[in-house]
Amino acid sequence: MKKQATVKDIARAAGVSVTTVSLALRDKETNRISSATREKVLSIANALNYHPNLAARALVNKQSNIIGLLIKTLLNPFYSELAQDIIDRAQERGYRVITCSVEDGVDNHQADVRELISHGVDGLIICAALLDDKFVFELIDSGLPVALALRYVNEELGSPAADFVGIDNPRGAYLAVEHLVKMGHRKIALLMGPKNTSTGQDRLQGAQVCFDNYGLALAPELVTEGDFTRRSGYEVTRDLVDKSIDFTAVFATNDHMALGVLDALQETGRRVPEDVAVIGFDDIEMAGLPRVGLTTVSQKKTVMGRVVVDILVSKIKMETMESVRRVVLEPKLIIRDTCGFKARGSRYDDISPLRAKA
Repeated sequence: MKKQATVKDIARAAGVSVTTVSLALRDKETNRISSATREKVLSIANALNYHPNLAARALVNKQSNIIGLLIKTLLNPFYSELAQDIIDRAQERGYRVITCSVEDGVDNHQADVRELISHGVDGLIICAALLDDKFVFELIDSGLPVALALRYVNEELGSPAADFVGIDNPRGAYLAVEHLVKMGHRKIALLMGPKNTSTGQDRLQGAQVCFDNYGLALAPELVTEGDFTRRSGYEVTRDLVDKSIDFTAVFATNDHMALGVLDALQETGRRVPEDVAVIGFDDIEMAGLPRVGLTTVSQKKTVMGRVVVDILVSKIKMETMESVRRVVLEPKLIIRDTCGFKARGSRYDDISPLRAKA
């Protein structure tokens, strides 16, 4: 079977950039390229029998004012809250949002993406990418405006770069673990996310750097992997307790798992924070409820939602000459009750890192 021509093939044949080809294919009126260049690109695209198989944009400047949003399960409060922030900002910018909730990442849900595209979306926000998500590159290569939020994709040599908005995950994990270390904890259980996601990988890295900087050993039996669900937080914690593994604190790398940790600790008679300190990551609305009082790391999801919409809309409207934008937000530790910091008089032990901070 003959390989279908891509935007890169057209750019190579025309002797122009991929951006120039995308402009020629998507917009007949833009003054960013000359009429001669546009005609040349369209002629070569026709000769190569090029079809934007993913975007199906038909070489016309037609906008629907609809944005597609691909996000993980809305059963996780963080994703539903982030989706609402994206929807709110899109409405302010004059766009409607069609949302598709997926379980396992976009690479296994190409049909979901195609369904969104079939509704004539002007662009796509992806919050469910995996590290090796090659389908993202196919989407970008098709000429469809795409922006990643929350998770990024490992780029390969020659692959198109992707716009991205997210938190500094290693730094956020470092802040959480350092807070526990400075409170005197040494037996800290780390409940990590899936290693095939940037969030899972980066938060583990940040935690490891903190342990290294303070000269502490990371006990293998205390490092476990969950799937960012409340059930996995519960099951991992129950397993630690049932195996009589000693720990005085838990850092769960998202709030949904942290809620499961709290469930398991309560069920097994462990007091929080007297017996076990707990810190999450996300700062979902539920974390701030008086009966929960979860200490956590804020991802600044409202800022994330607004910025990713603005980047995508700028890309759709061609309002900027920047080919790719990367925005990394600074995390913030939100101290509430579950870590026990306030109960001990809001003071740290006299301990300093042996190495420079991350």
